[in-house]
Amino acid sequence: MSREPLNHPSPEVSFIIPCYNCRRTIGFALKAVFEQETSLPFEVIVVDSSANPIKEWIDLRFRKVRLIASSERLSAGAARNLGASASKGRFLAFLDADTVALPNWLSALYPQLQKQQDLAVAGGAVQNGNPESMASRIQYWIEFSEFLPGSPAGRRRFLSSSNILIRRKAFEQAGGFDPAMAMAEDLLLMNALEGGIYFDNSTGIKHSHRSRWALVSQHLHELGYWSGKLRSNIDLPGSWLKRAPLLSLTLPFYRLALILLRLWRGDRRQAIQAVSGSPILLAGLFHWTFGFIRGLRST
Repeated sequence: MSREPLNHPSPEVSFIIPCYNCRRTIGFALKAVFEQETSLPFEVIVVDSSANPIKEWIDLRFRKVRLIASSERLSAGAARNLGASASKGRFLAFLDADTVALPNWLSALYPQLQKQQDLAVAGGAVQNGNPESMASRIQYWIEFSEFLPGSPAGRRRFLSSSNILIRRKAFEQAGGFDPAMAMAEDLLLMNALEGGIYFDNSTGIKHSHRSRWALVSQHLHELGYWSGKLRSNIDLPGSWLKRAPLLSLTLPFYRLALILLRLWRGDRRQAIQAVSGSPILLAGLFHWTFGFIRGLRST
């Protein structure tokens, strides 16, 4: 398909990728964007708040990318907001710097928003980009089991902000991402949207994860913290636990069963791996839960 629409003066779609110390992965993410099987006019914006800026590196390898540099560290949500404010597209495509979009990502999601005018956002499945590490698999199963390849397509309550195409109007009406939320900003945005949320299992991304257990356990604790903090402030499923936070200690067992069920339905080979690694998986879920309880108790 034609790649000429890149940097069109009137792009239909704006790809926005937040970056923080992402030089190891951003090249793969951008290459996948440029290889999208689409004739839609689009632009590509990277918002970089790295300790070691990558402007020269990007300019040398991806001259069609517009890079916005920030001298201060930005949360992923704040970086996406900055990119959106500088973009021109009627649709905003949010990907992360450690994701690789499948070639049909845009050509699959865009028609869904055209056919179903009540939809605000569409997203695809998430594959594990580095499944050779057990630590990576643990993070993947805990963080993305709701979006496994093979999961049924249809309306959802939320999608991951690493993998969505959203109408600009809906994004702006919802107020964009909360820049104060280091994580769980996507759940907050989805809760504020006026319009449907659609999961399309015919496309998606490959997402790379941390490959060392110390980093994964820390990430899961922080992910749980922001999930709990969000529920301490607004009414979401699970918010009732803020009245009895210690009951959250039952969540690891419930979530373990749910993850294994999802894996069994979608990929039985992974399900067998998860069963054999269930003690480590349960340990990861407890790291998430301890963070969740801390977040529930925050003000």
